[in-house]
Amino acid sequence: MKTFKVYLEDKSMALIPKGGTLEDFLRSLEGRTIKDILDDSSYMNLYMGNKYGIGGQSEGSDRDALMFANKLTRFVNRDVGKHRPKVREYETAEFKEEHDYESYRKARHKKATLGMDRLRARRAGDHEYFMELQNEIEELEDFLSNHPYQRGMSMIEREYDKAVHDYHNTPLTAEYLTDDGSEAYDELVTAFAKLGGESETVIDV
Repeated sequence: MKTFKVYLEDKSMALIPKGGTLEDFLRSLEGRTIKDILDDSSYMNLYMGNKYGIGGQSEGSDRDALMFANKLTRFVNRDVGKHRPKVREYETAEFKEEHDYESYRKARHKKATLGMDRLRARRAGDHEYFMELQNEIEELEDFLSNHPYQRGMSMIEREYDKAVHDYHNTPLTAEYLTDDGSEAYDELVTAFAKLGGESETVIDV
């Protein structure tokens, strides 16, 4: 039976190839999910952080192993932006105009201002004014939570969350795990070479 220490060390190296080419290793990931890879990478980063402290090891085999795991994560998670784009639909001018963003923005600004006034009233011990401000803030919170822009934004975020969840939990295919000509794949090849491994793709390192 493995000791707990050996178990931790084995788990921390779950994303490190044990031989063969990079392509062999990627084929071994077929059927796993992106979430599996993300979870293993997170564990490895935590393990290395605990082992070497903030910033991790500056050089050496563990550093190279961690770099490979991080590059692998970037490669397998490369399409996440298609499911949660950097520019959200609710950030577009068209969506804002259609959902009366201006009144939403003004209400949020007023709530923030009243929040600062409430803090000053509490520090001054002015309970009556504090409660007056509190009531105004609660009215604004109700207004904001039921505002068309907030409802539309929340609906879109739920759609993004579901899309990302489905993407991360779909089994990886052999086609998805092959060289796609991307910078992410080239970086993975370079990181693999630093581990002493070989790849069918040739990259100068």
